Amino acid sequence: MQFRPVTLLLVALVCGLGLSNCEPQAPTESRSAKIAGAYCECAAKLADLNQKVASLAADTTKKADLIEYFRKMELEYTKARECSATVVAQYGHLKPEELEAVDQVLQQKCPALAGHQDQLRELLGE
Repeated sequence: MQFRPVTLLLVALVCGLGLSNCEPQAPTESRSAKIAGAYCECAAKLADLNQKVASLAADTTKKADLIEYFRKMELEYTKARECSATVVAQYGHLKPEELEAVDQVLQQKCPALAGHQDQLRELLGE
């Protein structure tokens, strides 16, 4: 079978424009996974500070350190809120029915943020 130059050009053009499945497509990440990944990046430092505060709160000799960590948490919360606004701008608000799916992804990607649906709702929800 012999191809004409015009036929080869058309095939190349169709493949080049992505109008055909000329190459295998990578599986796309779900909306929940994308939101969870972005949220992990936004709130990871806040989660670390929460864990440090929890351990310091148990030690009564570290009250001055605790106050300083609360200041840091306030600053980090503001940063996480601003970052989360960009996530909302990109993916839209998190709907109540999506909370569970995002939380499941968080359990694997960043466990320190999982299980805090109130914070997730506050930063990403409607």
